[in-house]
Formats: sequence, C-alpha cells, structure tokens
Amino acid sequence: MSPQTIEMHFAEIMNLAEALRGQAGSLKALGEQEVMEAVRGGRACWISECADILGRKEVKISTELCAEADRLLKLAEEMERRARKMYQSEMMNIRLASMRIYG
Repeated sequence: MSPQTIEMHFAEIMNLAEALRGQAGSLKALGEQEVMEAVRGGRACWISECADILGRKEVKISTELCAEADRLLKLAEEMERRARKMYQSEMMNIRLASMRIYG
C-alpha cells in the first residue's frame, strides 16, 4: 500500500470514529433528557398504577440508552486506538521496505 492510501484510510477511520462519538452523544442526550422529559410529562397528567409501571419501563429504557451510548463511546475510542496502531505499523513497514537491501 502506498503512504497516500494509508493516510486516506487512517483519516477515514478517524472520521468514522468521530461520527460514532457524535452519535453516542446524541443517544446519551436522548436517554438523559428527552425520555426523562416524557416520563415527567406523563406523570404530571396520568396518575395510576399503570402510569407507574410505564414510568419504570421508561426509566429503564433511558438507562439502557445511556449505557449503549457509553458502549459506543468506548467502541469509538477502540477504533481510534487500533487505527493509530495500524497506521504506525504500516508506515514503519514502508520505511523498512525502502531501506531493505536484497542481495
């Protein structure tokens, strides 16, 4: 692979990791804010045992969304870590290949 191709692939992976990080932030905001606002709104106008059950389920969904967002953040970090390692390895291989003497 040429250095330009390696650079291009590295930049693409880093962009994907950043996009994943952004999606994780949006998902976490959804879980922390929007779902919880819906829970509070529902409790304000509907008081019953069923409303309590629904509220608990909504809180559980909110918690799961936040946990999934955290997993996505970790995945983005892992993508970046591996991309950096692969980039460094590939660039080192190119340097070594250019200095190699066959004979």
